[in-house]
Amino acid sequence: MKKNYLNRVRILFKIITSNATLYKKIFYYLKRGEFKYLISKSKNKLKTILKRTEDNLFTYKKSFEPFSRENYSLNDITIDIIIPVYNGYEFLTPLFDSIERNTTTAHRLIVVNDCSPDERVKPLLLERLGKHPNAIFIDHDINLGFVKSVNEAYSHTKNHFLILNTDTEVPEFWVERLMYPIVNMDKVASTTPFTNSGQIASFPNFIADNNIFEEMSVDALDSLFRRIKPDEYYTQIPTGVGFCMGVNYDLIQDIGFFVEEEFGRGYGEENDWCQRAIQNGYKNLIVPNLFVYHKHGGSFSAEDKKRLMKENAVKLLHKHPNYDKDVQAYVQADPHQHLRQILTLVASSQTNEGVHLVIDQALGGGANLYTKELLERYKQEEKKILHLIYDFYAGSYILSFDYKEYQFSFAIDDLETLEGLLSEIRFAEVFLNNIVSFQNIYGLIDIVEKIVESKELKLLIPIHDYHTLCPNYTLLNTQSEFCEIPTDMQRCHTCMQTNQLEWRTFVNEEIDIEVWRKEWAKLLNRADKIICFSHSSKSILEKAYTSLDEESIEVVPHQVPSLPVVNKEKRSDKKEITIGVLGAINHAKGAGVLQELVKTIEEQSLPIKVTLIGEISENIHSKIFKTTGRYDRDKLPSIVINEDIDIFLIPSICPETFSYTTQEIIMMQMPLMVFDIGAPAERVREYKYGVVLEKNYIESIISHTLH
Repeated sequence: MKKNYLNRVRILFKIITSNATLYKKIFYYLKRGEFKYLISKSKNKLKTILKRTEDNLFTYKKSFEPFSRENYSLNDITIDIIIPVYNGYEFLTPLFDSIERNTTTAHRLIVVNDCSPDERVKPLLLERLGKHPNAIFIDHDINLGFVKSVNEAYSHTKNHFLILNTDTEVPEFWVERLMYPIVNMDKVASTTPFTNSGQIASFPNFIADNNIFEEMSVDALDSLFRRIKPDEYYTQIPTGVGFCMGVNYDLIQDIGFFVEEEFGRGYGEENDWCQRAIQNGYKNLIVPNLFVYHKHGGSFSAEDKKRLMKENAVKLLHKHPNYDKDVQAYVQADPHQHLRQILTLVASSQTNEGVHLVIDQALGGGANLYTKELLERYKQEEKKILHLIYDFYAGSYILSFDYKEYQFSFAIDDLETLEGLLSEIRFAEVFLNNIVSFQNIYGLIDIVEKIVESKELKLLIPIHDYHTLCPNYTLLNTQSEFCEIPTDMQRCHTCMQTNQLEWRTFVNEEIDIEVWRKEWAKLLNRADKIICFSHSSKSILEKAYTSLDEESIEVVPHQVPSLPVVNKEKRSDKKEITIGVLGAINHAKGAGVLQELVKTIEEQSLPIKVTLIGEISENIHSKIFKTTGRYDRDKLPSIVINEDIDIFLIPSICPETFSYTTQEIIMMQMPLMVFDIGAPAERVREYKYGVVLEKNYIESIISHTLH
């Protein structure tokens, strides 16, 4: 327990000291004396930070590059392709079609017909080999089994070769990629590609007999694999997998090849040879940038296969006692897990409808709730979802993919790498929910614009705050008043230079507001739909961007879950009126107003109390002021009754785009005061128990409360 606690402290200290922007934000709260709010906020954020850290998300590095055949020279070697055949008639035409279509390097086919009982097999083989003048055809009168057939074929080789099962299909440039490590790297014994059914080489699910992913063709799926940078992912394995395996001819001269007397008809022979290779200082590799389709038809009946595997496994462990332990260690490490996940993401985007990209901040609040509901709806609709957030506290981009049984998350440290990955994915739409706290806003806007323009996607932009208008997303000027979107841009420039409100903790560079508007205008004018949650926010948006197509702007108020009406009896013996305030109150939400209100009530000895159901950033110490702390929304009506609230106040001094708390108070049919700013005023004008107060806030609050 103590060790875990110390580890968490170390993690937190590392995050704070390595993130200058986060340190700046902490200093902002300390400078304002908002200690209690800082502690409360830190506790909640710490849980998220530690969870992400302890989840040990992998960090994606640049993994894709354009494929060039010139990078896979085989030094003019002719590669022999050994194909042992026993029945499998239905596989032969697709196999030869794929070989003839996709094998462009110098090669020779060595085909062994191991006395196939199916009389259709031999004529088909002879017909297909007629197109290959240099091919060697070996025809057995009796069935010798896989091991002897391959060994006999090997006796005709004079250089590196590969073994290929009949139940496979190969993609373009497959030989070059499979054989490159053997020809050009040091001491490589065998190479095995990724496949759908190949145990430790299986994709997308490890150690599984998968169907080919999303019913893609081998060429379509491999076109993604071949763009992988292989040097990043070449990994040693305890054994190659014989369905498609490159073999080092030179090594065989030293240690021999498959052992016929021990492994008979098959199973275990390649494992034994790969283990002997390791003992002689060689390595077996997975080829990370090649996918070969394995249909797993098999030459044996299910019973024969099971028996042979069991018998030969005993022989294998007798010869190599370490083998099982080595395999288990490899499976436990699963070194290609993250590569498979990235390829699953990219491959899934190529089929049917593309991926839905949802971009959001990770600061909490209404915008995140909106995203959560959106993601839940998309999941129910079985959409492919890529959720991108910027973790301000960790200083990295976090991407979470969710589709069918595939769910995983990973981190990216820089915008360039993020852009590279996103360019590999086919999207259906981009939902740009909110990017407050993102670093390099212009860079991200440029990436979104490129994605949308190049792939002709739908772009949806909801207006949760006014970040699209100004980095000062609350639109409060240096006097902490709504700026009203001045037409004189010099006023904006001056504000940008002198305004030190909370937005500044997210922004390190100086901002030219005209450049900011120009960059955002590109996206807003391109958006298929801009979603406003109130008519007041629509008006403010249109004042800043006069060129917007009004038809692209849709006003859709948030759907707020219902709350019961509060039936509160008036007490004739009550000496004080209780003003209720609801929610998390910071500077923009009116913390300063409450501070001044409490001070005035005390100075004038007025019969008024103020109760905040929620939290506040300012430190207010007074007998007439009370905070309940965080609350359970379902218990809100009972809290209102228990706290004996008479009238509510929404003290926001910024133009909110929508106010959940306003809507909740109206649902409970409680009297309500708001200022003449933004969405709360728009809503309360239609509410019979509400009043929109004059701008002299404190006097107006007191006057209406007492009269």
